[in-house]
Amino acid sequence: MALKEHPHVVTTSIPHDKSTITYDITKKNRSTAVGKVYKINDAGKAELPADGEEFDGVIIAVDSTHITAAYMFGGLRVPLAKAADGTVVTVARSNKLVAGVDASNSNAKGYVKAVTLPTDLAALAAADIDTDAEKLTAYNDARTQINNVVAALKGKGSVLAFDTTHALITL
Repeated sequence: MALKEHPHVVTTSIPHDKSTITYDITKKNRSTAVGKVYKINDAGKAELPADGEEFDGVIIAVDSTHITAAYMFGGLRVPLAKAADGTVVTVARSNKLVAGVDASNSNAKGYVKAVTLPTDLAALAAADIDTDAEKLTAYNDARTQINNVVAALKGKGSVLAFDTTHALITL
């Protein structure tokens, strides 16, 4: 399946952080960040997002001070993260996405993964809690589920199609 971007994607120029996004004339496309997702940080600069963070679009070009970026107003092709064993993370149609670190290459930011969906909270509420250890386990399980709900609310886009390395998403 060919993943094709929408021809009317909105683009803009944004200064980058020069740390997670770097310009290097010797690299293909002048930067290894081209084709990866980015976010706008508190200083108003583009950077590659950390694992689980929201993202704002895809980098399509980099120069010494700015990126040219595509915003999420059309169908965008985004790179899928890999697990530590090198396998690509799984996504499904209609998944929401957050930034993901390519675990097969430590600290490789700019990839995406599906939001972890919450499991059944009713099972946590129905558990018998008799000891402090069970109380701690139930508390930690509930916190995990709450974090998953928050992550689901942060997710971006909706997966339309995907292949072995990228997903095509839209809002």
